[in-house]
Amino acid sequence: MRLALPAIFAAFALLTHVSPASALDKQGSAHGGKVGGDDGGMALTGSLLAGAAIYNPTYAARPDNSGRALVRIAPHFDFDLIGRKLSIPLDLNMFTDRRQNGFAVLKPSELDVISGLTTTWTLGAPTALEFGARFERDMPVDRSGVVQSYADTRLKLLYSLGEMIKGLNSALGGGNLGGSLTLGWFSWNPTYAARPDNSGHALLRYDLSVGATMLNDRLGIGTSVTAFTDRDASALAPSEVDVAPGITYHWEKAALQISYERDMPIDRKGLIQQLVMASASFDFELWTPHPHN
Repeated sequence: MRLALPAIFAAFALLTHVSPASALDKQGSAHGGKVGGDDGGMALTGSLLAGAAIYNPTYAARPDNSGRALVRIAPHFDFDLIGRKLSIPLDLNMFTDRRQNGFAVLKPSELDVISGLTTTWTLGAPTALEFGARFERDMPVDRSGVVQSYADTRLKLLYSLGEMIKGLNSALGGGNLGGSLTLGWFSWNPTYAARPDNSGHALLRYDLSVGATMLNDRLGIGTSVTAFTDRDASALAPSEVDVAPGITYHWEKAALQISYERDMPIDRKGLIQQLVMASASFDFELWTPHPHN
């Protein structure tokens, strides 16, 4: 069963993409990774995700790899200054430790804060380019311990193939096929690790997200595959690969999701972190220049 569970979820990788929240990448795409959007005006929008690990043999609850994650709360905000052309994203991630006793399993064990600047430009009907620079700090909150922090820049190509491939939307029952391709550079990194066992220092990030939605975008299946390199070992060769497939059901602004994540070193033996998480999310608009009726 331990081998079958990752294999079942990995099969989704042949198809897939859900929302950017499918993986535990704590730095979400600006505006949910959408290709289109307002290119002017000020707005404050975002999403709130809450989930619990229903299977977690190894995924840690703190940056020093102690504990086992149970609950995840993850709000995301986009403060648009000039529409998508200039935005301030803010991501907060809070985890709890299932190894605590009693109601202490609901007490936060880790808090991650990520913010910066992004700019997104539509290249054509099916694609857009997002460029961003952010700072992240991952820290324990219930005890002293390891703090991981970095500043990075990312170039992300967003694509949506429904407008490019004739008949695709109809074939998917009113759905779509799309995702993103990302190249990131850790421009400042004193402590952020290049492997799940906290060894090395990450230098580059490669990410591919692909997938499909069906039934008028209500059902989505997808995966993201993320690789890191270690500046202490090799600038370009990956040191870690994270695979995160999942399945999501959407209605209106809400969604339910089950996702699997497996983080593993690939240039040497070492710790593998994995979990299955069930979560719910809700998109919100606190203020927009064009209110929706």
